[in-house]
Amino acid sequence: MRKSEVLLTLAVLGGAGTSLWLWSELRAERTLNAQLIAQADSLPAAAPEPGPVPRAQAPVPSPSSATASVSAGAAMPENSRYVQGTQQYWEGRMRRLLQDPKYREAWRQQERLKYGPRRENVIRLLGFTAEQADAVIDLAIDEDIRRLDRTPPDPMTEEFRQQQAAWAEQDERELQAKLQELLGEEKRARFAEYLESRQSRAMVDQFRTQLTGNDSLRDDQMEPLIAALNVEQAQMRKELTEFRDTLGWEEYARDSWRQYGERQIELLKAAHGRMHSAAAPILSRGQLEKLDAMLKRELERNEARQRMERLQAKMDSASKAASSTD
Repeated sequence: MRKSEVLLTLAVLGGAGTSLWLWSELRAERTLNAQLIAQADSLPAAAPEPGPVPRAQAPVPSPSSATASVSAGAAMPENSRYVQGTQQYWEGRMRRLLQDPKYREAWRQQERLKYGPRRENVIRLLGFTAEQADAVIDLAIDEDIRRLDRTPPDPMTEEFRQQQAAWAEQDERELQAKLQELLGEEKRARFAEYLESRQSRAMVDQFRTQLTGNDSLRDDQMEPLIAALNVEQAQMRKELTEFRDTLGWEEYARDSWRQYGERQIELLKAAHGRMHSAAAPILSRGQLEKLDAMLKRELERNEARQRMERLQAKMDSASKAASSTD
């Protein structure tokens, strides 16, 4: 596998969310997308185009996402861009549907609903006006559409990958300039900090729903807990990214995924220990015990997923070997 194709795969995985704490939100979003797609089937169809345009600098991917769309016992074809059920197929279909103005507007309306919690948070926590919050959400949606509108070649080329990196830098400069004009420097900087903490914020929101009675999380505990956990999650992401960059993706992709997954579990265990220590001064004993239980469940889910991936890899290899002898 060429290095550029591997990097594209990593970037695509990053765009799908990579985040365990955002999985429920992602699943709800896909449900809404599926409903819109069903409604849009009656619209005039544009000519199909190839798969997704990922961010040039992707967040750390989840190894489980690499095999989530492959049915057990069946090997993924080398060129899976148009294979139904894959991430590439899904985003390619979305790209085609977004060419229709009616569908694009319906999708924008759905995205505004999805960004509803962010809109409420920037007003409540950062002091944005309603107009500023709406404008920030529209900028995020415009950025998503702009990336989707950039059709990559099939197969991916090094030239296009470099062009993506240049586009990403230009887009970021333009976005920050627009935010500076819209919000001023102080609010722009606070908004950047808010975006960086989204994973931890989702985690604490989930944690809060699990607490009742005397253990309920108070409002004055929310932001300190988010800040404390975000430090540890940021360290884990950084260490995992650094490890990912040391792996030989070009020639040993399957073995690299295995090493990546094992390292992810190690770093997750270490991060959970640091999260316990960071949360201890903020939470009561009962709350801390429930946080530990939630973190333990997360670790167990990851370990179970790793076991499934190893079994699936063996089944895929056996399927390929059987196909080659036919």
